[in-house]
Amino acid sequence: MSVSYRTTLPAALTACSLLAGCMQQPPDDPPAPTPQAQEAAPAVAPPAVAAQPQTSARSEDPALAAHMQTPEFRREYRSKQEQLQTEAEVQESAPWLGSTGLSDAQERSVPRYVRMELGQSLASADPVRAEDLQYVGQFAELDGTVYYWRIPDKAHAHGDTHAGPAYVYIRKDAAGVFYTDWGNRTPPG
Repeated sequence: MSVSYRTTLPAALTACSLLAGCMQQPPDDPPAPTPQAQEAAPAVAPPAVAAQPQTSARSEDPALAAHMQTPEFRREYRSKQEQLQTEAEVQESAPWLGSTGLSDAQERSVPRYVRMELGQSLASADPVRAEDLQYVGQFAELDGTVYYWRIPDKAHAHGDTHAGPAYVYIRKDAAGVFYTDWGNRTPPG
């Protein structure tokens, strides 16, 4: 899934959480378009359009496509969008913020991603916060550069079923695309 980080991150997070549990991010901020490109570019869709769940006529699962059209799904989708937008405005603090080599937006998305995967929000009882995550470092691996954070043990109480320590990680592939995931993939060494 490739999405515009600035305009549809909440939509990508929700859709990814609902469908796959893995998130792909584009590289940092794209360069500013030239005046000629701005004139030729199509208009950006208003936020109200982005707040609607995306459906596809090519859906591989007709039952899922039908479910995504139900009022219950749309209500929950809008509620999740509002929650994600509210949490995106919160500026958490942690010793590792600003020290990983990733952009500020990428770093700040890590605790939100973990909460989303665990079904938490900042309003949850004892949610995972940025200060709870322990930045381990970045490592050159066969599939790209991987940045690791250890997820605190309290995540087990919220749905992490992995045996042993769990990590959230951002992998930058050879093409410069960033992928965020979590689980028991561990840092080398």
